[in-house]
Amino acid sequence: TRKTKIVATLGPASTDKIRELILAGVNVFRLNFSHVTDYLTQVPIIREIRKVSNELNLCVAILGDLCGPKIRNNGFKDRDSIPLEKGQHLYLKASSELGDENTICMNTPQIIKQLQPEHRVLLDDGNISLRVIKRISEDTLEVEVLSGTELKARKGINVPDLLVDIPALTEKDKRDAKFIWDQRLDFIALSFVQRRQDVQDLIDLMGEFRKEEEEKKKIYPPLGIPVDNLNDYDYNYLVEEIQLSPEWRPMVVSKIEKPQALDEIDEIIKVSDAIMVARGDLGVECQLEKVPIVQKELIRKVNGAEKPVITATQMLESMITNPVPTRAEVSDVANAVFDGTDAVMLSGECAAGAYPVESVKMMSSICRYVEEMSDYSAKVELDLIRKTGINARRKNPSPFIDAIADSAVTAAEESNASAIIVYTDTGDTCHMISKRSRNLNVIAITSNSHVQRKLTVLRGVHPMLVSFKKRNSN
Repeated sequence: TRKTKIVATLGPASTDKIRELILAGVNVFRLNFSHVTDYLTQVPIIREIRKVSNELNLCVAILGDLCGPKIRNNGFKDRDSIPLEKGQHLYLKASSELGDENTICMNTPQIIKQLQPEHRVLLDDGNISLRVIKRISEDTLEVEVLSGTELKARKGINVPDLLVDIPALTEKDKRDAKFIWDQRLDFIALSFVQRRQDVQDLIDLMGEFRKEEEEKKKIYPPLGIPVDNLNDYDYNYLVEEIQLSPEWRPMVVSKIEKPQALDEIDEIIKVSDAIMVARGDLGVECQLEKVPIVQKELIRKVNGAEKPVITATQMLESMITNPVPTRAEVSDVANAVFDGTDAVMLSGECAAGAYPVESVKMMSSICRYVEEMSDYSAKVELDLIRKTGINARRKNPSPFIDAIADSAVTAAEESNASAIIVYTDTGDTCHMISKRSRNLNVIAITSNSHVQRKLTVLRGVHPMLVSFKKRNSN
């Protein structure tokens, strides 16, 4: 049984392949809200995921990924792009207008105000590099092209030398978060996290959603509709609504893609439910050669905090157009598993690629082989991991629960048990056991479907939903 989990991004290439993708090995589906403008397009997708997973009796969770404050150029007058050559001087301007061959406009005046001479400005995922020469006015800078090519309209802008004074939650993000809440998605990913407060703002926003629901006293289904008349999907939804604990909310996945986040990483991990190593923008804003080291250190620290960690971006990128990955990509996935990641993620490979199902099968095959060949029982490394992440734990476990988890792992390993069976109401014990042994499977038994799905991202944990008769006081 494969221990490492797979997160797959749904998009135009894969929304009609949900059943095939689940059978190929997907554990979590990611919905990218960067491209969502009409929520009505997402409701059928969410319903289909839940319907198919119920039919197959396979637990599959859903992650809603917020866009975040992505900075882009405004585009250009009468053209789709402009050529930029090394050594060329032009202007960077805070304006809602379109740019031209001599001016790049961006509708974020606070960025222009913060930039100073010698600061770098990166365009189009780092393919174009600019250097600030001097300030012309409050809203205009003169810049020099350090490396250039054609700049297309609406391409992204990164400012790696700044702690950007922009809230991590945009107005669109707040609307998307409300939709994610209303649809009861299992995870919500926050983009461009820079500080602990960014994560806390999202948690506080969901607290407001909870208060609104309590005030409205929402009832599902509407009064007067007999339960017998509900279809299977709506009946399951009703049962899950009843199971919701007062503390329920989607698990917050903080995406680490700004180097500034690394300065406050312990506090970010502490307030987050999970971490995503988002290597795309991280690779743009950090020096590329630093990304593998940052990945390893982040995975080790998050594992030490006994929380899930997802490794993402360009893992099998060539499979967008090719039926097989490059050897380097195979090594990349394997190394993430060696590092101890809980999950690996596919983005464009599944959302827009020609081989979405094949990508999942390939990733599953790589993970399974590495797990079989790896020595996951290195006690020294696991001890180091726990010490590394101790400062990032939200709360330390009680000595009793801590001892139970350690004892269960030790007994299982010394008796060569293939799995540990855990009954859980919250999933917390499964987190502890999963992080203390890499070579054991954990069979997590729960009567709560929300707890079942939140465990889908944990390495080695296989959640099972069971029904129990109500226990009496004896």
